[in-house]
Amino acid sequence: MKTVSRVILSAILLVLTGLMIAAAKAIPEVVFSFYPDFSSGVLGFLSKITSPFPFALWEVLVLLLVLWVIYTLVQCFRKHRGFVCWLSGVLLGFCAGLMIFVAIWGLGHFGPSVGERIGLETRPYTTQELYDAAAYYAGEANTYAAQVSRDADGVADFQSFSTLAAEAPRACQALPALWGSDEEVSTARVKRLTAWQLYSYAGVTGIFVPFTGESSVNPDTFVVSLPFTMCHEVAHRLGFPAEDDANFCAYLACSASDSIEFRYSGSYSAFVYCYNALYAVDRELAAEIWNMASEQLQADCRAANAHYEPYEGTVQDAAQKVNDTYLKAFDQEEGVQSYGAVADYLIAWYLSGRSVQAG
Repeated sequence: MKTVSRVILSAILLVLTGLMIAAAKAIPEVVFSFYPDFSSGVLGFLSKITSPFPFALWEVLVLLLVLWVIYTLVQCFRKHRGFVCWLSGVLLGFCAGLMIFVAIWGLGHFGPSVGERIGLETRPYTTQELYDAAAYYAGEANTYAAQVSRDADGVADFQSFSTLAAEAPRACQALPALWGSDEEVSTARVKRLTAWQLYSYAGVTGIFVPFTGESSVNPDTFVVSLPFTMCHEVAHRLGFPAEDDANFCAYLACSASDSIEFRYSGSYSAFVYCYNALYAVDRELAAEIWNMASEQLQADCRAANAHYEPYEGTVQDAAQKVNDTYLKAFDQEEGVQSYGAVADYLIAWYLSGRSVQAG
């Protein structure tokens, strides 16, 4: 009887989750007239609870959950309880978690993009427009590359993880004003992922967990990309689940920061995304852009490639496939390629001639 009840309840939760998504697609003007504020309020509340913890609380909770699942499974066999009943409990927990995930954050995948919120329209761009934007961001990155500290090998040498993490929410405070909001970002603390080796082999540089409202970053991320990645995860906390949206928000936040390290991280990332997009359509023009990059910028790009190369392999490929499936399931048709789709925003931003004030 318990098994049947759990299965029925699981089905009900799945139907309710499906109805939320269907409503978001069918009547977005109604759903998203209140959902952003609702989601922001819930995530802000959760952040206030978890931000005092110096570690990522969700990692501890996941560990406890795994141990609990293993314990109950062992008890199931030891006391000769029904395996199907245990499985129905796991199913119910998964369905409940999925519903909460969609309700408090995931529904944002179907909502207004950051471009729509700030009045920045994207369209198909010509190769020349992409080239011009890449040249612009190369110049911007060259300027900041010459201003950051460097080690004996000529590679950028930033401040500690904790110092950068403290700056990220301050930089992201400039974002809500762009879409006319006074949302408080100070509770969006950036935390260090504990088992960073595991995340590095999986190709994970950061994670946002809506259940605890925590933005977590892999400390093994290449140093120049760290500030950008931190702002990316905070952008998720601000209600932008889409990866291209979060990337563009990260660029805007880095540009608004007083920190030269954040400014360089933003322009470096913009350069890399636009360069990669141009390389995919015209390698000769991409070579011209590469030649525009200063020795310092080129040194950092090479160091980044060398940094990530040891982690490439089967584990990372499998993790990327999982992430690709998740993104496509939540209306991001390009899957993991959506990270690079930020190039469209960057080109539009360049063509608009707009800027974000630092400070």
